[in-house]
Formats: sequence, structure tokens, C-alpha cells
Amino acid sequence: MPKTTTGSLPRLLSYIVGICGALMLILGISIFALASSELSNQRITVAALDTNSDGVASGSNAGKPLKGPFTAVSQIKAITHHLQEASRTATGGTRDAATGAVTGGNPNITYGTAPSITLDAQGNCVNAVATWTDPAGMGTVQCEKGGQLQLTGSIAPSIASLRSTLTTGSFLISSLFVSVLAFGVATLIAGLGVLFMLVAAITLHLTRRHQNN
Repeated sequence: MPKTTTGSLPRLLSYIVGICGALMLILGISIFALASSELSNQRITVAALDTNSDGVASGSNAGKPLKGPFTAVSQIKAITHHLQEASRTATGGTRDAATGAVTGGNPNITYGTAPSITLDAQGNCVNAVATWTDPAGMGTVQCEKGGQLQLTGSIAPSIASLRSTLTTGSFLISSLFVSVLAFGVATLIAGLGVLFMLVAAITLHLTRRHQNN
């Protein structure tokens, strides 16, 4: 009788821990499957970083459907790469400091001119900047404090479209990071569920062994 009373509580706790572990495993698998399904429904193909001379796309998972954490990370890298290339080549193809391409910030966009040009959320210039001529011959940039940025030549549509591109890219990267986080949380929950089930099984085995002795 004392053995039965002594072993009943550990056995009960083992069952509870085991059930909780099973529920966590099911929950983790469900979250992972849901996140994967939502990504798959978007029908996104992982972009390539570049195309090699032989026509083969470079970059991990390039061309594969986006439906899991590894393809999501690859897509984040691809978007980041292309955003950097877009800002680098927007006004002539050379580096930011030489061309005045966008170097960061949204809605505050800073152009890599000397001196730099910074726009506020309304698109007005924060600081006055004298007329700057693009070395590549793409046009000029001028900015009066509190006024609208004045652009001439082909530099104007390049910068205008680039701002939209950078904004969209930033939203995509943020969304994909949320998906990656969801996959990580799901994996953690499922892993803890398996661990709880193992602990419950070991505890139950030891309890029964103790009772038999």
C-alpha cells in the first residue's frame, strides 16, 4: 500500500507532462504547417542573386518555391542584395558617394551627395544644398530647406522609382522575417513537446521500476 501511494503522484505527473508534451508537439507542427501553407499560397519563387556568364542563376535556393524557413532566408538575402544594387546604380552605375544614389532611410531618404540630402516624411528637404551635378551626366540635384527636392535629367525618375522600390523591399523583408520567426517558434514548441514526452516516459518507467522493487 505505501508503495502504491508513493508512486501514484509521480505517475500522475508523468501523464500530465506527457499529455502537455503531445499537445505542444501538435501545436508546433500545426504552426509550422500553417506558416508554410501561407507562404506557398503566395506563389513566390526565390530570386537569384545574379545570373552567371553561363546563364545559371546564383544564390542558394534560387528558382525554388518559397515555402519554408530556408527558402525564406534565401529570399531575404536576394531582396537585400538587389536593393543594395538598386541604390548603388540608380544614378550612373558607380558607388553612392560618387553618384548621389540613395544610401538609406525610409521615409527619411538620404542621398550620398556632398553634402548629403535628407528628406522628411513629407518629401521636403531638411537642409539646404546647393546645386549638385551628377558626374555620370544623369542630371542635377538641388535642395532648399523646407522645400521640394529639385531634380533634372534622368536622375529624377531613377530616384523616384527607387524610393518606391526600397519601401516595397523593406516591407517584404520585414514580412519574411516574421515568417522565419514563426518557423523558429513552431520548431521550438515542437522540440519542447518531444522533450516533455521523453521526460514523462523516463519518469514513468523509473516509477514503475521502483514500484516493482
